[in-house]
Amino acid sequence: MKRVADAARIYRLHIVVAEIAPPIWREIELRSDMTLTGLHGVIQALMGWHDYHLWAFWHDSQRFEPADLEEGGKSDPGTDPAVLTLGELLQKPRATLRYNYDFGDDWWLEITLISVGDSQPKLRYPRCLAGERAGPPEDCGGLPGFEELLAARTNPRSKHVKELLAWAGPDWNPEKFDLTLTNKILAALPVPRQLH
Repeated sequence: MKRVADAARIYRLHIVVAEIAPPIWREIELRSDMTLTGLHGVIQALMGWHDYHLWAFWHDSQRFEPADLEEGGKSDPGTDPAVLTLGELLQKPRATLRYNYDFGDDWWLEITLISVGDSQPKLRYPRCLAGERAGPPEDCGGLPGFEELLAARTNPRSKHVKELLAWAGPDWNPEKFDLTLTNKILAALPVPRQLH
């Protein structure tokens, strides 16, 4: 299926980390011709993650994940996240997609299409419009480990708790989200090739 790059629309997405309260969320704008692999890279930047782990997207009951190159695997072009675009999966506002990152920590993010609009020539996409709270630290142990880190910040007395906080780093603040820094990181991402 061929596309003209100029026909790409701008998608406004709401992304929230599942099962965490108060919520960790981001609102972003990006092109509808971005691939799922491109969206994976954007989510990594939005959450402050470093792409250390396996990942997959889910739409309805269908899973989209990179082929296991070490096993010589090949993806079906219809399910290959390096080929499949957001515009092919999310076509109307309120359409949803799920993202699973780090199958050990098992982070799930809910992605909802808020609106579809036209590209603004002077703006660079993707761009983050808003968000709250820092993404969970990489390799923190999933939801239980994240909750333990949050509790450690309020009662840093035991040796174990001090070790947890040292591991998270002195600058880690779960309540802080830096929109300006996030957009600088997004601007440094490689511009995805346009589909023709």
